[in-house]
Amino acid sequence: MDVVRRIRDAEDCRDVSALGGGEGAITHFRDTLKRLLLEAQRQAKAKLTALYKAVVESTYRSEGNKLYAPDGTWMYVIGDSTPHIPIRGVTSKTCLPDLLKLPLERLELLQLGWRASDEGRHKRQPYMGTTQPWQVFAWAAARYGELYTCVLSTNLTHEGVSIEVYIKAKSWRQRWSKDEAISLVAKYLRRGEWTPMLTMWLGDGKARWRNILQSKYELLVATKESWRLGIRKGAYEALVATGKEAFVKLKEAAGAYGELLDLLKAHKWFYIKLATDDGFRAAAKQNKNSITVAGVVMYLRLVSGRGGSLLAEHYTRDLGNALAVADKLKVAELRPNIVKSGPNYVVYIATADLLKLAERDETVRKAIALFLAEKAKNGTPRHKEIAEKILKRHPFFYPLNRLVVFST
Repeated sequence: MDVVRRIRDAEDCRDVSALGGGEGAITHFRDTLKRLLLEAQRQAKAKLTALYKAVVESTYRSEGNKLYAPDGTWMYVIGDSTPHIPIRGVTSKTCLPDLLKLPLERLELLQLGWRASDEGRHKRQPYMGTTQPWQVFAWAAARYGELYTCVLSTNLTHEGVSIEVYIKAKSWRQRWSKDEAISLVAKYLRRGEWTPMLTMWLGDGKARWRNILQSKYELLVATKESWRLGIRKGAYEALVATGKEAFVKLKEAAGAYGELLDLLKAHKWFYIKLATDDGFRAAAKQNKNSITVAGVVMYLRLVSGRGGSLLAEHYTRDLGNALAVADKLKVAELRPNIVKSGPNYVVYIATADLLKLAERDETVRKAIALFLAEKAKNGTPRHKEIAEKILKRHPFFYPLNRLVVFST
């Protein structure tokens, strides 16, 4: 694989000498990001500890949209944004070499899609702000050269803690406004060129996992000007294309970039592979997140809540069908619940019923063990915590869990 070889062999960059480099650019880039993350972790831990103590001891105060500890430590807690703690002074300059080795005209197509979605501009220089680690590398590969990087905040979400990274490409100048970029992506798409749409999808694509698992193919992109790209669907979504062929085109457009996305385990690239590879989709559907109970296909999901729990859910837009599914589950001596979620009715069974099923059905036990092992290894911090807790409490999952975790 060319990209893998280039990552291993990369030992030069046009700006690395300015960074005091006798070491290779890839090593410098890696070590810089590592140092920034460790510095951000130390700062976030100290601030969270001070805030936690203030809440426990009732010594905190709230002013506007901020929560304060007695020593002046504060965090944003109210408003439209996610609760977060600002990180100060965690910055550095580094350099990434040209890993993709693409002709400039092909590289610009990748840049165009990023600009049409998540990429911003500061004093004519492109930048990316993201909480997705894979996106830092995927974007930087298309904007290689000298990079200014800083950690902006630690975010507290229902799924766990994440950090927001800001990275600016100092070796490039921004060529397009946001509107120009979106229009150009649409123009290229009409000509049959899907490369800009690939990176626009990586930025603003809407990944509806259950739709793909049910062979419903819709290429959806979040945008305030949906009319530029396709049919308006919802307030800020464009339906660009339907059918499996659209995702095949995205995969073909990736070329060497797809090798990098594979290495990064980018979840939106995984979605494209899920849509284009029947075997891959079947394995994911059967082994990773679904079980069949009383003839009903149900999808496994970890829920944070207070103590964390495991659910199996079935989705339908028809209330009559939801009631019929619930009746089937009751016949199997289970205790289903029905809730409304957007346009769907969700029929679900809770952890206690799932454990009872797992004890008497080896197929269900194996599917749950695989799901939990995957979450314990690759899930969000909160999902890892919940999955590990369930695995430890219920040793009949252990042999299967051990096989999955330690054989990969």
